[in-house]
Amino acid sequence: MHVKQIREIVSEGKTEEAHAALDQLLELGPQNTEALKLRAKLHEFEGRFSDEARVWDRVATIDREDPDAITFLLRRQLEDREHFYFTDDLPGGGRRFMAYPRALVNTSVLGLIGCVTFLLTTRLSTVLPIIGEATVMLGLFGVLVMGPWIAIIATYVRSIKALLIGQDGLTVQTRVKSRHFAWRDIERAVLSRSGDGEAAGGLALVLIPRDKQGPALELDLAPGSSAVRARSYLIREVARQFGEPHYAARATLGLDTLNVYKY
Repeated sequence: MHVKQIREIVSEGKTEEAHAALDQLLELGPQNTEALKLRAKLHEFEGRFSDEARVWDRVATIDREDPDAITFLLRRQLEDREHFYFTDDLPGGGRRFMAYPRALVNTSVLGLIGCVTFLLTTRLSTVLPIIGEATVMLGLFGVLVMGPWIAIIATYVRSIKALLIGQDGLTVQTRVKSRHFAWRDIERAVLSRSGDGEAAGGLALVLIPRDKQGPALELDLAPGSSAVRARSYLIREVARQFGEPHYAARATLGLDTLNVYKY
């Protein structure tokens, strides 16, 4: 099976079949960089960042000028810097991961756009008198100015401030409160995935409780939306404090029946 055919399997979400096909392909051609790159992408999609790094190292060994391998090495250097700037040690062991306020930044940008749009709209009142009417102006002010500000405040209150991973459990700190998930109450940690299998858009860390009435945690680790920096280091810390996470598709976890806190 060629890489193109395996990509079609991946697009259907059949990652296990794709891994098996890649095993056969790489057994015949261990130097097949396209197959290795696809395997690295699958590992990233599944949250297997250590395995992903090993595969990219193989690609770089085969072709030191491969642009995709160079891109990964630059990304790994960036994550090392994020680990230095966004994390620190906790007293008694463990590590604190400071969150990046991505959602707050995005909401603030929308608020800025709304304010500018409102100011430009008021200038049109000289051309379109209906815009100058009080009810219309108040409506526009509510939608373009007050609405985004309410969203900014709500995002600020709900967004993650920091994650604390220690010997006794994982704590999620927001701006107004903290929620602790004790390891003794957790049955398993899972790196769940959703999507087509070639982009880590649906990656999340899920903590499933022993007591099905207890709270579960779903922490977004997708590169485009997660507030967590140094993701591979976070997973490494969870593995050190609790145990190596399992890997599973989100649909198989039965989260609909649990009380899940999503961050």
